[in-house]
Order: sequence, then C-alpha cells, then structure tokens
Amino acid sequence: MKKIIVLLIIIFSIFSQIPILGQEDFACMGCTIDVEVAENSEHVTLRMIFLNLGLPDFNGFSLYVPGKVNNLKVLDEAGNILESSSSPIGKETFVKFYFANSIKLGEKIIVRIDYDVNDLINKGEYYSLSFPFESPCDIRYLKMSFNFEKGIPVLPEFDPMPSRVEHGDNKVSVVWYKEDVKEGEKYSFNANYDEKYAALRQIKIEDLPKEETPSNPAMYILMSTAIIFFGLIAILLITRKKGYKKIEVALTVLEPRESKILKIISDNGGSMTQAKLYEQTTFFSKPTLSRVLDKLLQRKLIEKEEKGRTNIIKLGEKLRD
Repeated sequence: MKKIIVLLIIIFSIFSQIPILGQEDFACMGCTIDVEVAENSEHVTLRMIFLNLGLPDFNGFSLYVPGKVNNLKVLDEAGNILESSSSPIGKETFVKFYFANSIKLGEKIIVRIDYDVNDLINKGEYYSLSFPFESPCDIRYLKMSFNFEKGIPVLPEFDPMPSRVEHGDNKVSVVWYKEDVKEGEKYSFNANYDEKYAALRQIKIEDLPKEETPSNPAMYILMSTAIIFFGLIAILLITRKKGYKKIEVALTVLEPRESKILKIISDNGGSMTQAKLYEQTTFFSKPTLSRVLDKLLQRKLIEKEEKGRTNIIKLGEKLRD
C-alpha cells in the first residue's frame, strides 16, 4: 500500500510540472523598428509579432526601449489602443503593455508601439543617430530602419554596414536585417547625417565615386595632366576667335568633379573661401575636396592664398579673361 501511495505521489508531481514548464512557451516571430527622422523631430515605431505556443495566461509583455519616451501609444493590428505604461530608467524607458484579451494557444497577435523621442541624436560636427537595441525575447526576424526625411543629407558613415539603402520620393531609408536574434543579444545601429547644409548637400550612397588605384600612379597622373593640359590649350586656341570665355572651355574638358568646383568658384566671382566652397560642394567629402584642389593647383587652374585661419581659392591666371 505504501509503495502505491509513493508511486502516485511521484506520478502526480511529474504531471503537475507540465504547465509550469510551458509557461515561457511563446514565440516572437518578427520585430520591425522604424526610426523616422525629420528636421525637428524623431519618431520610433516598433512592430512585434507574438505567437502563443503553450503559455496558459499570455496577457501582456514588457521591454526596454532607448530614449525618453513621449506620447506613447500601443495598438493591436485592428488599431485598438492597448493599456500601457512607461517608466524612464537612465537613458532607456521601461514599457509594459497588456493585450485586450489573453492570447490563446496557437493564436498570433501583432502589436505596434509608437512614441516620440528627442535624445537619440548627438549634435557635433555632424548629426549622429544611434539606436541601441537589446532583444527582449528570441526574435526570428529583425528589421531595423532609419528613415530620413527628404532633404536631410545622409553621410556614408554607418555602423554596422547596412543591408541596403533605399531612396524614395519623400525619404532615404538605411536598413539592417538580422535573423535568429537571441534574448538578451545587444546591437547598436548608427548613422550620421549633416542637417546644417540640408539645402545644399545630399549624398547618395550608390552614387559615390569609386576611386581605383592605378598600377603605376606616377605615370597615370603625368599622362593625364599632359593630355588635359594640351587639350585645354588646343581648345582655347580654336575657340578664342569664337568669343568663348576661358572658364567655359575648361568646364567642357575637365573631369566632372574638377569642372563642378571651378563652376562654383566662377559663380562666386572667381574667388571664395575654402570653407564656403565646401558648404556648396554637393558631391564629396572634405578629404576628396582637398585632393581635387591639389590637382587643380598643380595645373595652375586655381590659386590658393592663406588669409588668417582660412584659405582663399581663386581661379588661376589661365582661366581669367
């Protein structure tokens, strides 16, 4: 009799553990994060897909999101507003929300979390956007997207390198993808942009010039310089009788980047500061600008004059009418 009682107790305790082992049995099938960056505001949208695989009372969820949350709103896929709360903790905010009804076994639900934030961006020489992410659960598919309003110039500086960059009618999107993200895994998505000169600069990643290193750089430079120099002289001699300006001729024979720089200098009366020239340069960075200016100086197509802490860039004597 005692053996039977002991056996029944063992069997009962084994079966009583089954619901307990299943209490964490749910899946986060996907998570999409969109950070919308406008000239004067930032907005974050998280979309999470939950699937109940065995949790007896799955009625809510909580997670940490970066930044100080304002105007928090949590909705289900039907657009119903869910009960939610938020508490700032350091540079993060703890967000908790509750489903309208407990999610039954096998049932799937999509939740959308919307909030405004104003402390994801650091302002230095450029604007730096950083979104740290710590996975609140196992996520099968994660998509992270920075969406910049049209007119905000995105710089080619990303960490990590994005999966792709999309150009739409009203925005530029920098997108990353991750698969099989484990609970507690941490990532930081970073991008830079330059809002200060938004009206003047907009860099498209796929249009950046690719600089190839020639097999014999010295010979390549010498030949290129000679061809351009003699070609320029020939065209000047041929077209002088037709009344063309020297600068107009130069703009037709030089490579596009050199031509654009000379056009900007010419449009500014033939003389401007190097800092102002960079502000009006829409197609490459400061180091590239310096390299192109050095080439133009070697050919004496421009002149550089130091004035205090800045440089004055002028059209060279060859291009003055």
